[in-house]
Amino acid sequence: MMLNNLKNLMFSVKIRRKKRERNNILVHGSDDFCIGLNLILRRKRHRFFSFVSAVSGCLLLLHFAFSVFSPPPTATNHFLPRHSSAVKEREAPELNLNAVFQVPRSGGNLGRDLWSSSQSKFYNGCSNASDKFQTADVKTHPNRYLLIATSGGLNQQRTGITDSVVAAYILNATLVIPKLDHRSYWKDTSGFAEIFNVDWFISSLSRDVKIIKELPPKGGKPWIPRRMRVPKKCNARCYQIHVLPVLNKKHAVELRKFDYSLSNSLDTDLQKLRCRVNYHALRFTDPILEMGKLLVEKMRMQTKHFIALHLRFEPDMLAFSGCYYGGGQRERAELGAIRKRWKALHVSNPEKMRRHGRCPLTPEEVGLMLRALGFGSDVHVYVASGEVYGGEETLAPLKALFPNFHSKETLAGKEELAQFSSYSGRMAAVDYIVCDESDVFVTNNNGNMAKMLAGRRRYFGHKPTIRPNAKKLSKLFLDRNNMTWEEFASNVRTQQIGYMGEPNEVKPGRGEFHENPHSCICQAKGVETTQNQTSDNHEYEASDEQQSIEEDPDWTDVDYLDNTGVSKEQHNLDNNSELTKQEQPEVEEFFSD
Repeated sequence: MMLNNLKNLMFSVKIRRKKRERNNILVHGSDDFCIGLNLILRRKRHRFFSFVSAVSGCLLLLHFAFSVFSPPPTATNHFLPRHSSAVKEREAPELNLNAVFQVPRSGGNLGRDLWSSSQSKFYNGCSNASDKFQTADVKTHPNRYLLIATSGGLNQQRTGITDSVVAAYILNATLVIPKLDHRSYWKDTSGFAEIFNVDWFISSLSRDVKIIKELPPKGGKPWIPRRMRVPKKCNARCYQIHVLPVLNKKHAVELRKFDYSLSNSLDTDLQKLRCRVNYHALRFTDPILEMGKLLVEKMRMQTKHFIALHLRFEPDMLAFSGCYYGGGQRERAELGAIRKRWKALHVSNPEKMRRHGRCPLTPEEVGLMLRALGFGSDVHVYVASGEVYGGEETLAPLKALFPNFHSKETLAGKEELAQFSSYSGRMAAVDYIVCDESDVFVTNNNGNMAKMLAGRRRYFGHKPTIRPNAKKLSKLFLDRNNMTWEEFASNVRTQQIGYMGEPNEVKPGRGEFHENPHSCICQAKGVETTQNQTSDNHEYEASDEQQSIEEDPDWTDVDYLDNTGVSKEQHNLDNNSELTKQEQPEVEEFFSD
């Protein structure tokens, strides 16, 4: 019995041992399985994360490439050169084959002559006096002397000089050679005789107005004239009411701040006298003429035709305009500090100014406009300009579009320019000559030099004069990266109709007379021009748009008149009243060159 019980006990122990061993095998097996599974998952996870990392890296590379090579945004970064499509053209013209806006090097074939007007042969300047026009020896009173103190830079002063002769004629007075402005922004100390040929000025107008170099002494002592100012755009009756009584009493009157002081609406003989003064009597001195001729000859040695660009993109110009060109806080601070010198200027609204076409085009924008109008990269460009805001960095896009880039400084040495370089008026006179002799004159603004040259070029044969339709072009420049070059160029050509210096672009009486001397331009008899034949064409529509803009106050010169010390109440002067306000920097003196 005991033996059987012992056997059963041993058997039970053996069975339990086998179960324990079997369980151990299962446990170890499951552990091995888990370890293997973990290894597999780790390898899979490593490969997955490697895949995700690779994809992320590719996306980052694509984003970087897009940031570098994509076109610039269409925001208001008009100034910074790094946003320049012209620079892209220069550095890598074939880099982005899928780019929408690619500027070609060629101007294309537009089927027209870029260097002349087809209508110009039908017009000529005509400024001879009529038989009714009284000569100086008949109408000049012996004891009336008119003195003039001009205002602004060279071309603004030129308007005053021209109108002073007409004012003297209206008042039957002897004109004393006008004084040039030495106190304006440019601080040029040049006198009349250092810029203009005095003897020619006096002799060429001797039949119209008596002119003398100095006011004669009174009773053996220097004669101090009565100083006063006249309202802007004063007509003949205005001078007879406001100035003549003072002149009869004091016998010598000096009109201060004399620019744009004569109405655009005068009778034909007075308008023709204006033209005789501006286009024939005002001749530069021999040194200035010789330097201008030298520069023109140097340009002609390099090319048959050339463009002259009057580029007003100096700090003072931009500060006065109140426009913004994307230069950030630095630009706002620098130009804002300059703008403070004109206390009468209102607070600027850059976007509004741009929408209204009152912001000067940037050098790059001028270049794009010219390329769209058909001028290729082989065209030579003479740039009349002062110190450009941003320097070479700002000019780089224009130079990339037109590598044949010239100026006074590149064509003449320092020694040749030495007698002019310290005088802004004389330097402006040299530029005036080159711009006048150019085949095409272009401006990026509507300042005085642009106006004076536009009128002169109309008078002497309607040579092409391109003035940007900035109001319409500004929209195109902002949106140019959303269209092809062909679309952009076509739109530019359409918007520039009426702004190319063609005859009859501006109706008589519209705009400044110095810019549109309609009374002094005659049409050949019996000739009907293309423009007269088609009154419904697009050119007249464009002209109407232009004229509606020109009816606005001239933003470059006199639109702030009532804020600069001459109020509307003061315009209603009594016969014996005068203005002796202390001179100070004013808006009206600023925009000239």
